[in-house]
Amino acid sequence: MTSLAAARARAVASSLLEGLAVAAVLASREAPPWSRTRVRTATAAAGLIAADQIGAELPAALREAGRTGEVPPVPEHERRALVQAGVRGLGVGLLMMALDRPALDALAGRGVRRPHRWLGAAAGLAHVAAIAPVYWRLGGERVAAEVERDAAVEAELQAMAAGG
Repeated sequence: MTSLAAARARAVASSLLEGLAVAAVLASREAPPWSRTRVRTATAAAGLIAADQIGAELPAALREAGRTGEVPPVPEHERRALVQAGVRGLGVGLLMMALDRPALDALAGRGVRRPHRWLGAAAGLAHVAAIAPVYWRLGGERVAAEVERDAAVEAELQAMAAGG
């Protein structure tokens, strides 16, 4: 069983990794389109997010498959939370698109070197601020659901032992 502290630490780590990926992709926009730098950065960011999500979900799915012989559908509370995180991330992305040119012009007008890096850092922080509360709450909900599921299995086993 996963502890609440471990689930929350995982939520923080996932949020920070996603924010880092967003920041890196936006900061890499200094390089020309389709340059090696941009392609490598985008590929690394996608790989980082995929590895994080697989690392979080695959062990639980395999554990459940070993326990019951099948992987159940994603619970409703998880689906809702993941959709909410996606919508929040999309909202931050749209906001950054709207602010992109004016922010870059303002930073360049002030003589800031490499304004894409500053904009990338701001976007990464905004992304983390938007999704971290959702992942934090989801971590707690996952632990509560696991405790509830284990209690139901234990009650069923006790009933079978008492009746058989």
